[in-house]
Amino acid sequence: MAEFFQHYWVQMGLSIFLSLLPVFIWIDFLLKQNEDSPKTLIKVFLFGVFSVVPILGIQYLWLFYPKFNLYSLFQHGDATVPVGFLATFIFVGIFEEFTKFNMLRHLKWAKVELKTVNDAMKYMLIIALGFSFTENMLYFSNILSNQQLGEFFHAFVFRSVFTMAAHMIFSSIVAYHYAIGRFGNPILELDRWTGQKHPFMDWLKRIFGIQEQNVFRFQKTVEGLWAAMGLHALFNFSLQMNHLGYSLAIVVFGFIMVLYLRKKRMNYLVFTTAERQRPSTIGIAEEKVVIELMGMWFNEKKYKEVIEICDRLGKRDPDNLVVKLFRAKAVDAKKIERVKRAIHLLFSEEDYDVENEELSLFDRFKTVQKKKEELNVETK
Repeated sequence: MAEFFQHYWVQMGLSIFLSLLPVFIWIDFLLKQNEDSPKTLIKVFLFGVFSVVPILGIQYLWLFYPKFNLYSLFQHGDATVPVGFLATFIFVGIFEEFTKFNMLRHLKWAKVELKTVNDAMKYMLIIALGFSFTENMLYFSNILSNQQLGEFFHAFVFRSVFTMAAHMIFSSIVAYHYAIGRFGNPILELDRWTGQKHPFMDWLKRIFGIQEQNVFRFQKTVEGLWAAMGLHALFNFSLQMNHLGYSLAIVVFGFIMVLYLRKKRMNYLVFTTAERQRPSTIGIAEEKVVIELMGMWFNEKKYKEVIEICDRLGKRDPDNLVVKLFRAKAVDAKKIERVKRAIHLLFSEEDYDVENEELSLFDRFKTVQKKKEELNVETK
């Protein structure tokens, strides 16, 4: 049996198969309602597969030019902590996030368009799976070639579950922030209506004349990269220091966060110009007054009122992205407030008042009007 695994093509074939198997499982789990064609998914996956090339290039550079190797640069003497070893893995983790992000940015080369925030996160998940596929294939092939069959099962399970999940988590964080910055105009306008300030962008615009949209895109992208790189570096550091509990905690909580981000209604809004073709039947001045009122109510956490106003305004201006964003954020915020309220009621003796908790200002007004009408009928 051992002789069978010594053949190169057997090792490569088995490595490819075992690396592809978790990819299909993850895609089936995460993209059950996917509307993209298989051709599109394959193109995005191949972008992820080839995103490993820069990492391999650096490793070969270190192999042929040891003076550039981070290990030799940071490791001095018989240090108790393998600083060079840790620095190498931390750098690799950081660089991996940058290469995967660059693949997302250049999906237009494959004629793949990002229309929503969720598109960016979805494609980044597939890019991360492609990256993990190549990484796992090389890793499994190395284990088989060294005849380390005893540790193969543990390596397969860990890398197929936790390592692949970690790649998807870190990359999704980058994709989310990048997409927010990319589709920044309506988001910035929403921030203005809700009173959120961007002093750094205002300063750059005033001093250097840089458009706030460009600054916002750069700012959000950097935020996402820093978060992903930091988490990836911490994940690699924990693994190399044998702190598996920290690594697993990063993956578990990160995965929950990514699932939450993907469910946000704002992420499903289409930001392409093709979706803004229907004319508005309300005046600009009147619409601004209504949107200003929505901003005030949103800050006062009157989410149900905001949703109702958005529904009415949407009939007059169906392709207004700011209105759609207001509604999406209000729905998400309302859900979170409902969860907080439910937890509070669970541990308190306070009674649940349906009229105060569930009815909006408009619903209460209708209820009062109905009671008045009933009272007038009875008095007559």
